[in-house]
Amino acid sequence: MVTERGVRKDLSLHSGEQQVNWRVVRGIELRRTEGIEDRAEVLGAALRGRVPRHRLRAYQAAWGILGAALAWACSPPPAATGTSASDGLVFVRIVEGSNELLRVRLADGAEQALTSTPEREESWPYWSSLAKRLVFQVSRGGSDSDLMLWSPEAGETPLVETPRREERWPAWSPRRTALVYAFRGGHPAAGLVIADLETGERRIAARSGPRDFFFRPSFSPDGSQLIAQRRGPSGTGSFLWLVETGSPPVPLARDPAWFDMKPCFSRDGGHVLFSRRAIAGGPRDVVSISRDGGDLRTLASVDEADDHSAQPSPARDEIVFVSDRDGHPEVFLADLDGSRVRKLTRAGLSAFAPRWSPDGNRLVVTATQSDAPEPRLTDRASLRAARVVVLDREGNELLDVPGFMPDWMPPWR
Repeated sequence: MVTERGVRKDLSLHSGEQQVNWRVVRGIELRRTEGIEDRAEVLGAALRGRVPRHRLRAYQAAWGILGAALAWACSPPPAATGTSASDGLVFVRIVEGSNELLRVRLADGAEQALTSTPEREESWPYWSSLAKRLVFQVSRGGSDSDLMLWSPEAGETPLVETPRREERWPAWSPRRTALVYAFRGGHPAAGLVIADLETGERRIAARSGPRDFFFRPSFSPDGSQLIAQRRGPSGTGSFLWLVETGSPPVPLARDPAWFDMKPCFSRDGGHVLFSRRAIAGGPRDVVSISRDGGDLRTLASVDEADDHSAQPSPARDEIVFVSDRDGHPEVFLADLDGSRVRKLTRAGLSAFAPRWSPDGNRLVVTATQSDAPEPRLTDRASLRAARVVVLDREGNELLDVPGFMPDWMPPWR
């Protein structure tokens, strides 16, 4: 059952008010040959029989137009009704003890429930405007998980449900109606699968053993390659591997002194951005490496600060990342080379996992109060306290609702 309700938003008085255009009002008045007169006097004269009926009708018409103009000018502006993926969100919220998916419309803050399934847990929803589908993980107790699809036309359908095998980390292709996901269990023991939703074909893009498994894959902008994390042969560490159709996987960054994580391609596909920390421990840095394995450089690093989770803008040569350089995790914006760093989140707010809107003008983060613990999947109390916050590129907050794991998705009409 679909439910919808409004969510209160604090709006600036300057952003919400409209001023009366007195030139328009004056023009309405002066276009009448009778000139400007007091409405009560005109009506009183009519009752006394001193105003011809045709003139009274003219006065009434003029005042009707004037009243409509004033009502329009003084009324609040209608909510914007954008329909792109940059105008809405899908996210997870704990509802009566169960993880459920909800949607929210940025124009008015209205919400819509997408699932109501207390028998299972939903997580990590991702929308594809090309495929016009949502993919998300579901689990029914234990560590196993399956992947489900949802579309406005077909509703919910399973992408893959395999007993004694877990499927995780789905990521959409930017060029076709396909996605990649990581699996563990069965034969082969682990690997990456590309599922083509148009043809129904499922192809194993990379295989691995049970310990050196792949996870967190993502496509290059042209859809020709994948970048993914992979455990070492003993099941420890984390290294970056490139996967290309028809070719065996090749390591991109495999320095045993470092733990590399959260890779993604730059907007032009020429570099991979990722976070790394020393195996011996310590804070993380934001690093980039060229697609051929050269040009390794640090983009964000402050002594004793934890810098991570970089995401390149889809529209500009800039990145957003998380850093605790000012005492707690906050979101920062920087040029693609790491210069001109500026903070976006307000004081008192800790923010995690930034995601750009498709048009590159907004960001959504999972946030908490700065004195609250970081949201963790194993800590239900921290997830209940988490919020979904939308920011523009200047750091202005556009939306704040309870939830976590947000992604961009077109609003309903």
